[in-house]
Amino acid sequence: MVKIAMITPWGKNTRCGIRTYSENLSYALAELGIDVYIVRWPRFGQRSVELIQNCVVDNIPIDKVDLIHVQHEYGLFQPNLEEAFYSAIRQLGKPIVTTMHATGIFVTDRIVAEASDAVIVHNEYMAKRFSGQSFIILHGCKPTNCPPEEVCKRSLGIDPRVPIVGYLGFISPAKGLELLIEAMTRVKTAALLIGGGWFVGDETNYIAKLKQWSLEALPGRCQWLGYVPDDRLHYVYGASSIIVYPSHHITESGALLNAISHGKAVIASRLPPTIEKEKRGALITFEDVDDLVEKIKWLLSDNDARRRLEEGAKKYAEEHSWEKVAEKHKSLFEKIIKR
Repeated sequence: MVKIAMITPWGKNTRCGIRTYSENLSYALAELGIDVYIVRWPRFGQRSVELIQNCVVDNIPIDKVDLIHVQHEYGLFQPNLEEAFYSAIRQLGKPIVTTMHATGIFVTDRIVAEASDAVIVHNEYMAKRFSGQSFIILHGCKPTNCPPEEVCKRSLGIDPRVPIVGYLGFISPAKGLELLIEAMTRVKTAALLIGGGWFVGDETNYIAKLKQWSLEALPGRCQWLGYVPDDRLHYVYGASSIIVYPSHHITESGALLNAISHGKAVIASRLPPTIEKEKRGALITFEDVDDLVEKIKWLLSDNDARRRLEEGAKKYAEEHSWEKVAEKHKSLFEKIIKR
């Protein structure tokens, strides 16, 4: 039986895409008979070399595990703690696998590559940006059926007759919501539903300004839900005819994949990771606001086109379910341990 220590943000009160990723992966690995020991690395707060020892090294059950699996994202290791972090866990004498949730910072990527026995990335774009050898294991999906659309809309206080365009995810300038709001000013027949917030607190100054502008630009046609708990996500997805992700930049997006997992018609910014998914039939992309307006109008008016996109999303989610993603992790772990 394979036994691993997974170093990751953890806990239901932690708003973090990597936390959600780690939970889904760890549960799927457990279903395959892998023992997963969670070693919590904080998502926020002051980090230091001393914290590496106290929070990670001292809490890895080294006599019980065969391998250490690190969930890495640049912000988790500020200020520049990668070298000290990997040096400390390398001394434990166990093989190390690192999953990179973003790539492209040369110095950091080199440190991770040299310290890890294997590095996992989520797509071809990330592999090209990574400064070293990597294995592509696509981000997992959790195929989920939504309640009936009318039920979902009524649960949110929405008139069932109103077509809904939605967004669900963390909200920051990089997410490009200004593009979606501008586009919706030209889609007069539908309303906009926005779910999400920041990692901590109810909202930021940026979110408050964006909310004020959207309510002025779309009077009576925009509803903000704030941060949506996991057990309510299927109602928001179920109420939406289309989900839009207008990000300016992504390496991968758990929120986007969540929409695909719920079998929704997704329109996303034309970026290398979304182009990869478009080629697999999971979504369609847009190039600018004019293009986004046309594609929203098209999908709202063409039920057959929207259903084909929904079927493509469902197929993608089934092909890349967490169970299948976990099997690929298990195979990689076993090869590294044997080696």
